[in-house]
Amino acid sequence: MTKKITLSWRKNLQFLAQDEYGHSLVVDTDQAGGGDDAGFRPLDLLLVALAGCMAMDIVAIVRKKGGKISSYKMCLEGERATEHPKRFIKITYKLMGQGEYKDEDLQRAFELSRDKYCSVFHTLKNPPSFEFSLGRE
Repeated sequence: MTKKITLSWRKNLQFLAQDEYGHSLVVDTDQAGGGDDAGFRPLDLLLVALAGCMAMDIVAIVRKKGGKISSYKMCLEGERATEHPKRFIKITYKLMGQGEYKDEDLQRAFELSRDKYCSVFHTLKNPPSFEFSLGRE
């Protein structure tokens, strides 16, 4: 299965990202960096993708085990390198939930997401090959 995202320039350093299903979001940077501060920063979207992937796995697994989750929150903090390319050098997870479920089921769900199911985590852990094509529209 191939996934496709299109990123189109709007103005300054602001772009509109669109997926193949018709969803869209604004990608931007702060005004000091030349943007309009009107959307997610690219590196922040990496954290969103990672948290979203794992949270979906965890909630689904706990529910399959008969647990009832009334609220669930995942907070990720990415520590960046000080020199370019200023990539994340450490990502810290904080998982918080409420409901009627066993704590060991939540722990096992996290482990299954991390070790087996989360495609975003495994993409970061085992980077894909890259292919580039430059051209004009």
